[in-house]
Amino acid sequence: MKQSAALTPQVFDAPIHPLSLRHLVENAIDGIFIIDRNRRLVEFNHACEELTGYSREEVIGKNVFCARAIQCQNASGDSMAGNLCPSLSVFHSGMSRQSERMRAVAKDGTIRWIETHYTPIYTPDGTLDYVLGIIRDITRQVLLEEDHARLGDELDHYRREIESRYDFSKLIGNSKPMLEALELAGEVAATNTTVMITGESGTGKELLARAIHFNSPRKGGPFVAVNCAAFPEQLLESELFGYDRGAFTGADRTKPGRFELAQGGTLFLDEIAEMTPTTQAKILRVIQEREVEHLGGTRPIRVDVRLIAATNRNIEEMVREGLFRQDLFYRINVFPIRLPSLRERKQDVLPLAGHFLERFAMETGKKVPGISREARRLLLNHPWEGNVRELQNVIERAVILSRGELITSAHLFSGLAEGKASFPPTGHDSSGPVQLPEDGLDLEQLEISLLRQALKKARNNKTQAASLLGLTRSTLRYRLQKHGLEEAETNQNG
Repeated sequence: MKQSAALTPQVFDAPIHPLSLRHLVENAIDGIFIIDRNRRLVEFNHACEELTGYSREEVIGKNVFCARAIQCQNASGDSMAGNLCPSLSVFHSGMSRQSERMRAVAKDGTIRWIETHYTPIYTPDGTLDYVLGIIRDITRQVLLEEDHARLGDELDHYRREIESRYDFSKLIGNSKPMLEALELAGEVAATNTTVMITGESGTGKELLARAIHFNSPRKGGPFVAVNCAAFPEQLLESELFGYDRGAFTGADRTKPGRFELAQGGTLFLDEIAEMTPTTQAKILRVIQEREVEHLGGTRPIRVDVRLIAATNRNIEEMVREGLFRQDLFYRINVFPIRLPSLRERKQDVLPLAGHFLERFAMETGKKVPGISREARRLLLNHPWEGNVRELQNVIERAVILSRGELITSAHLFSGLAEGKASFPPTGHDSSGPVQLPEDGLDLEQLEISLLRQALKKARNNKTQAASLLGLTRSTLRYRLQKHGLEEAETNQNG
């Protein structure tokens, strides 16, 4: 049987150091050294010098047990006795040897990762006179492998953390309607079934959708959320389906849609009832065919996503009125889950308030011991038309106003003490909708007035003003800029 080239002993008819061979050795990328039968180094090329920090003059002619050019440790950190001793075993066996990866210590103490290969060199009469050693610097490769492993460990850690955060047992709710909703979500999570979540604004529909995703077989894939009410029709379609370069003015590059970005995972379509009939028809086709086409494109793209839809509207009534496609409704309403309003789950109000208190106290670095009895009574008696989101905003504001004492009724919205909803802040009767005056009103001026009142009451603290209005800080900033109030307030303070 023919031996492999790597294990075939090398036989040279010519002298061991012809000029051509020296030129080849000297210009090799890998380190090359040669040991004679007396265990002395007789060749040590430039790459070896670069790798070890030792010059040829320092090591040539020295016994490998004395030459300190390649001090090695194996992967476990154990010293390799005799420095170049792996080469000595080749003299005994007469066969080539590939070493394991090792850590080599250079003259200046620098540690590099190397791999070595040793080949016996025989004379024509069969005498083993030399061993040729090749050193390959694999430091960069090893560091990349270590970085890859570290990043993989970090990714696993964050994935476990996210999965733990959205574990159904971590979702707060002991009331009967909430437990029923969570039970349904737990049953459907393990499947690939399309889910339809209904409930008022602020009840936590996206939170439940995320919990379903992170407790499903698709948890390793992406969770992509789209608020269908946040985009006009054409922009929503470009977001959902993507577009090719040149599809419309400004489309200077091809962009994948949300269906593609959710490949292998879950796509959450929030406020799906706000879609136009045209977009509804296109969504229906994607669900049926499991493929999308970019705007301006003709090539179908296969997609594998789980669909979870949500709405705060009575979508069945919309179907009856012809405002929502019946065929699409049947496609997305495979497994309906209704989230109860906070008014229907009063026993969850205080546990939720405690959760938000702990969260915002940690975020602000404040030590807030708890909520007073009177404040708890107000929280329980409030109608919570904004549901959990409103409760979250109320507690966030209270923590901001707190100075390390118990949360009292004074820290809560004044509307709570009056039994009214915390937003809208004026003219709102919790028993019904805001009444429009007979002679009408200027909505823009009303918004400007409310923004100014909130800023004044919060002493120009944007976070507190946003909380007073039931807005996020970024939304408040947008509205201030829209009405030219951001600059005006800055100049006034200046």
